[in-house]
Amino acid sequence: MTLEVWTDLLSQVGPAHHRAFLATDGEDADWPTWYAAWLLERLPAPAPEVDEGRLAALLAEAAETHKTSGSTEDWPGFYARYITERLEG
Repeated sequence: MTLEVWTDLLSQVGPAHHRAFLATDGEDADWPTWYAAWLLERLPAPAPEVDEGRLAALLAEAAETHKTSGSTEDWPGFYARYITERLEG
């Protein structure tokens, strides 16, 4: 799966999640699981072998790493690189 595909899908999942949780202004303590399920449904074939739990964990790790690193990179690009590196390496 290319970095561009992940970046594109991650750019879409944030707004989709916010719409799904509009009543709570996008707040969802278990957002990584929701994101993972949404992403897995939309990954083009051939999709990487990753299950929902592993992808949710990678998303949570990416979020924490992005926050603590002080990176100014947009989150979809940062998360995409983080996930791609761990799934391919």
